Amino acid sequence: MLFTVYEMKRLGRDAAELTALADRLTAHGLVLEMPAGPLPGIYGPSGPGRMLFGFFAAMAETERESIREATSAGCGH
Repeated sequence: MLFTVYEMKRLGRDAAELTALADRLTAHGLVLEMPAGPLPGIYGPSGPGRMLFGFFAAMAETERESIREATSAGCGH
């Protein structure tokens, strides 16, 4: 079965959450489809797809952290 999400950063808040999601997808026999983002396509969360999923998870976490820092800096915190 196919699980579609617009882009990786919409799946979770950090790499740990996204990795746990990859484990759940694998347990249910699902593959991930991302029509947008840095590398759109279909990825299975096991085998070579697991490495890419981990990379995407780290990218999403880094992007969220940058947004959080920029927001904090703008608020004077």
